[in-house]
Amino acid sequence: MVRGSGGPFASANWLDGHANAMILGPSPSLETRGDVAIGVSLLAPHVRYPDHQHVPEEVYLLLTPGRFQHGESGWFEPGPGQTLHNEPNIKHAMASDESPLLAVWCLLLQ
Repeated sequence: MVRGSGGPFASANWLDGHANAMILGPSPSLETRGDVAIGVSLLAPHVRYPDHQHVPEEVYLLLTPGRFQHGESGWFEPGPGQTLHNEPNIKHAMASDESPLLAVWCLLLQ
């Protein structure tokens, strides 16, 4: 699944350079649920995801290197195996460098 809507500061290649797969959550997913959404995001090398925000709080588990920004913070690199928490409605974005970025994410829908 490719996120079709944009946001500010996305790289020119972000539409073709990213993919999301929802494992469970609202349809389409492997298991339909209304309380939680769990999925994965993959960014090709040198892709910057657009700034965005949403009501559900979110947790990421990083499986590869990548850069993140949230709120008024500068860009930071949590590193593989680290987690990241986005509070409800906080502006956030992610970006890959020389290697792809792969992260598991969880949105609390209720």
